[in-house]
Amino acid sequence: MKTTRSGLRRILSAAGLVLAACSLPQLAQAAPQHALRFINGHIYTPQGWRSTMEVRGARILRIGTRAQARRWPRAAATVVDLGGRTVFPGLYDMHVHPVLQAKGDEGRCRIPQDAGPQRLLELVEACVKAAKPGEWVSGGQWQSSLMAGTPITAATLDAVSPNNPVMLFDVSGHSVWANSRALALTGIDRATPNPEGGIIERDSAGNPTGVLRETAGRLITIKVPPQPLAETERQLAGHLGMLAGFGVVGYVEAMAYRDDLEVYAALADKGVLKQRVQACIAYSESGKPNPEFERTLAMRKQFARSTFNADCVKVFADGVPTESHTGAMLADYQAGQPNAPAKGLLLFDPADMARDVTHWDKLGVTVLFHAAGDRAVRAALDAIAAGRRANGMGGPIHQVGHSTFVDPADTRRFKALNAAVEYSPYLWDPQPINDDITAAVGSPRIDRVWPIREGFEAGALVIAGSDWAVVPVPNPWIGIETAVTRRNPGGGSRSYGLKEAITLPQAITMFSINAARRMGNSDKAGSLEPGKFADFLVLDRDPFAIPVTQIHKTQVLETWIGGERVFIRQKG
Repeated sequence: MKTTRSGLRRILSAAGLVLAACSLPQLAQAAPQHALRFINGHIYTPQGWRSTMEVRGARILRIGTRAQARRWPRAAATVVDLGGRTVFPGLYDMHVHPVLQAKGDEGRCRIPQDAGPQRLLELVEACVKAAKPGEWVSGGQWQSSLMAGTPITAATLDAVSPNNPVMLFDVSGHSVWANSRALALTGIDRATPNPEGGIIERDSAGNPTGVLRETAGRLITIKVPPQPLAETERQLAGHLGMLAGFGVVGYVEAMAYRDDLEVYAALADKGVLKQRVQACIAYSESGKPNPEFERTLAMRKQFARSTFNADCVKVFADGVPTESHTGAMLADYQAGQPNAPAKGLLLFDPADMARDVTHWDKLGVTVLFHAAGDRAVRAALDAIAAGRRANGMGGPIHQVGHSTFVDPADTRRFKALNAAVEYSPYLWDPQPINDDITAAVGSPRIDRVWPIREGFEAGALVIAGSDWAVVPVPNPWIGIETAVTRRNPGGGSRSYGLKEAITLPQAITMFSINAARRMGNSDKAGSLEPGKFADFLVLDRDPFAIPVTQIHKTQVLETWIGGERVFIRQKG
């Protein structure tokens, strides 16, 4: 069934966005093939700026200048006067975790990323007081570089929660900080070995400190009771509204399990899922096998809908290049924890992964790698190369995610292998994780962090992902601005990989048509052209006509997907 106007209002309201009147004309619900003619616009197309666009049903019928539009047939159509407003193609987030957040896997005890130790402990204490006796308290996010002077140990959390088990993710989502009660309930002690692909941090006596890296964190997270599917569905609906409010018309759900596919299919059947979504089935979680993987992959077509598919597999190649040293690097780290491996952790056997990618590629299934370190990126490309050698170049476009560090010798391989390189321009300063990355990796490698410019120059298919909730909000306008400036949103004296800055048209390309190419539907979406889906945004400003440091303030007034208006910003 179709979502009602009141139902959509509830969904958007849950995300802090409102379906309400704005200065654009209010349109009655159009019949499926009714024509809408948008006039007096400032419309961004591959052929240049245009003023008029006609939409019939889900598709763009024609786009033209004022002079061209005067020659169009005078067929019955509802005329929408844009009043000079800018119209952009819909944007994509190619690495985001809405369902992970919806089902509370990172907890409900939310801590701002810039919280110091005093604020963090105050918030945890408040969460403990709100919980039932003995109930799990889970959440995050903590940042090592902001905890100077306060030990990141179980004892520190014990001071505010001696009886309730506490589990907190760090900002990367790859490390867990637990109190003594949580360690006891999961049986973690000095005799517990490090799991494959994980590290249990220990003190000088060999006792667990309370910090668990990569797969070791799963020893605790699997003990946290899951929430009902109905609540996950409700939470995900709110996230969909929030993403629509930022202009996101499609995205890659970067890690999904079978129950997550059920939720997406249910929302699609109810008419709530408007975005074009591809979910990547978890092959592993930070290296730990998903026991339901083969079964879920085999039944993925059962969950396919017109705007949803699960023809994708998520593989972790490594962790993160912070003080934990779990990101796989070609050269040694320069600083980090005493237990940290010198070159990080590669979380799969290269020969096994080459075989697996070859199999998935033959099935027509995309592989999304988490690969932060340059050794992990190389290993991912090697696996893709094995698939191409075996099956030819006609398979899906595989995606190397994050690509925080890429060796120059590997940059040109993306084009040669028909693979997409995904960067995370949302993660610029003032994200505190960058301080940890800078200290751990050191100069000169940090000067090439997220080498987006090099990706474009090599002719690679360059795309962008937020990795929300690693970042506070999945706002693509922040990513677009900071990809161009390589500075804090709004500018500033501090830069991050300044030599890797790109142009504004390139930034828009990575968030639109390049993303559609990776999704395999660039013939139908990703740009405003006749015959393509009417996926477009009405903006409050022209990003090309303002200082680039103001782009992050861009607001989407309306979001349209397939000729249907799915979001209106409240006036005022």
